[in-house]
Amino acid sequence: MSGSAWMLGACGMGVGPLALYLKGDGWEVSGWDDATGSPMELQLANGEVPLLRDPWAAGRRPTVVGRSSAVKPGHPALALAAGHGVRTLRRGELLAEAVAARRFVAVCGSHGKTTTCGLLVAALASAGADFGYVLGGLFRDPTFPPARASATSPWVVAEVDESDGTIGAFSPDVTVAVNLDWDHPDYYRDEAALEAVFRALFERTRSAVVIPVGNARLERLVAGLAVPVIRVGEAGDYSCRLVQGGHASSVVALGGRFPAGQFNLPVAGTFNRSNAALALAVTHLITGGLVAEPLARWRGIRRRQDVLFERTGLRVLADYAHHPTEIAALLQWVRETHAGRLLVVFQPHRHTRTRQYAREFRDALAVADQALVLPVYSAGEAAVEGGGSDAIVAGSAHRLVEDRRALPALLDALAEGADTVVAFVGAGDIERDAEAYAKVLRRRGEGVLTADLPDLVAGRLSADCVLRANEPLARRTTLGLGGAARWYAEPASVDDLVTLLRASAELDLRWFVLGRGSNLLVPDEGYDGLVLHLDAARWGAVTELGEGRFRVGGGTRLKELCGVAARAGRAGFEFLEGIPGTVGGSLRMNAGAMGGWIFDVVESIEWLAPQGRVRAARRDCFDALYRDCPQLHGAVVLSAVLRSPAAEDPAAIRARMDDFAARRRASQPREASAGCVFRNPDGDKAGRLIDLSGLKGRAVGPVSVSPTHANFLVNAGGAQAADFLALMRVVRAEVKARQGVELQPEIVALGREWKELL
Repeated sequence: MSGSAWMLGACGMGVGPLALYLKGDGWEVSGWDDATGSPMELQLANGEVPLLRDPWAAGRRPTVVGRSSAVKPGHPALALAAGHGVRTLRRGELLAEAVAARRFVAVCGSHGKTTTCGLLVAALASAGADFGYVLGGLFRDPTFPPARASATSPWVVAEVDESDGTIGAFSPDVTVAVNLDWDHPDYYRDEAALEAVFRALFERTRSAVVIPVGNARLERLVAGLAVPVIRVGEAGDYSCRLVQGGHASSVVALGGRFPAGQFNLPVAGTFNRSNAALALAVTHLITGGLVAEPLARWRGIRRRQDVLFERTGLRVLADYAHHPTEIAALLQWVRETHAGRLLVVFQPHRHTRTRQYAREFRDALAVADQALVLPVYSAGEAAVEGGGSDAIVAGSAHRLVEDRRALPALLDALAEGADTVVAFVGAGDIERDAEAYAKVLRRRGEGVLTADLPDLVAGRLSADCVLRANEPLARRTTLGLGGAARWYAEPASVDDLVTLLRASAELDLRWFVLGRGSNLLVPDEGYDGLVLHLDAARWGAVTELGEGRFRVGGGTRLKELCGVAARAGRAGFEFLEGIPGTVGGSLRMNAGAMGGWIFDVVESIEWLAPQGRVRAARRDCFDALYRDCPQLHGAVVLSAVLRSPAAEDPAAIRARMDDFAARRRASQPREASAGCVFRNPDGDKAGRLIDLSGLKGRAVGPVSVSPTHANFLVNAGGAQAADFLALMRVVRAEVKARQGVELQPEIVALGREWKELL
């Protein structure tokens, strides 16, 4: 099976890997997501899967639309697909069709399936096997993609999800059931309904069902199956017995169907060893043997037992666990492998799950010395009675923390003077809290890091490359506020860029390309990543190619481009003259003014993809949207060829530029700003709506709504990002109340998503 697919929710951990698998399997694939900034976005860029709001407008003809179950009926993208008569499948349904002719290994269960699937992928890779796979997450090893297709092997490994019922679409060759607990009360009417879909999956399995030893529920559901049931664990068909457990590894004795002997496994804790044994058993089924280091490729899965910070006496972990049984297993692992106090920060996921399991959550968290419970992450659900975090803390020593900003100080006080593990647990956006706390600790200089960016790039950067720590960013933006970047670099060559990007990937370090700093809000806490700046001296060359064509560097200032074109007597660039940006940033944001857009004059673009490959493409390969070019997400624009539509007298061009500049001075404020803050709604202007709401002059501290143009929030001096955000909230609320329109931000919040800030 092959075709053309448009994948909705492509930046998520379910749809994104499937998009990459289909691309590798010969499909033409594009994607879209309402929320960007996910690590999956870089994976899509590496896999050359473009993000297109409307693939038909870009000349593509999808034959199927794959969607995350989070994309609900009524979404504009679904209406667009329906208008083109294209069928729509949920992620699980499309995966089932894609692997129907393969020997499919389905990894299923209530929790631990992503880790078990990843362990199985690592074990098969360690054995040198040829196979395809689709993971539901990201490996910690940046060189290990979340999906891969094989043109020569019939085997495909993937996890299948029961939460939306799509598990019913699969007929696997081998099914691996990690466990089964009552969950997803929002979808299944009762426990029996959930069990029925697993029993049906087992009955459709063609070769073998693999389960852990000692799971009573699974034993009941596999009773009487026509296919063999293979049990894994101590005294199982595939026997695995702990010999010695360590902090991060285990020595196990294998027997039964396994080749007998002792093996070192890079996992610790009962639950992880059980999952690893399941993976090794399936590897043996497929390959017929085991290598001496059966999990040599294993480095772990992101958001699963991640160690974010460590020094003597303190370790900070983050984990995706969100079911009581899963949390209990995680905390048991912490107790088994770490001594000292255990502090847990828990964010419940979904109101229905919280109501169903409030008591079980309370009991699971009792393993901790202190549990801090955050408000429920709703995942789009409406609140239900009994489904709040207060139901978990009721009658216990657990503490409800309503204001997440208080977490660092609270954790400092609780961890003081003790050997402590702090575990951030949950499937919502709690990873932001975990990263923020780890950043606070790092900036105090407390941690003992095994490696940081300078260590990985030492001796590999050119002598002209600039690399600095804790670089203030306020002076590098037109708004003039915000904190510092953890790392700041001015690469002098493409080789410098490749070195910095690859080192960032190895460290799982976020990065951002900064031009002139317009249309950008830097948070007060700064940016815990690498900021790259292509300075005009090295990246700002403008070369005339003849016939009205210019090659311009990614660091070229738009004002400089306009001046060169005017002197050469080439028209068509004048509208760019007053935009305080660079060519690279203007292409990423599809900058425009005075009725013109940068992509109106683009012939081709050359850019560096995240994995370090230089790529180039003509204009028709880019989807130029309002203030966005999705194909350049995660890219560094190196240069572009721009074409002037006409020759003209230089004096006439200069006069037009002067006219545009005068109009801009008359209509836009001169104070420090980030440009227009909000997107224009369809058929209207954000500035008009703000003005109609009587908000000109409204202020929060030194930040005010400009009396000259209401869509500009200006900094009178000494402002903080918190002031700017507070005024944005005021403006949005007033416009929504008075005009019935909810304004959406046009500017970028560095390192953050607007849904968290507004």
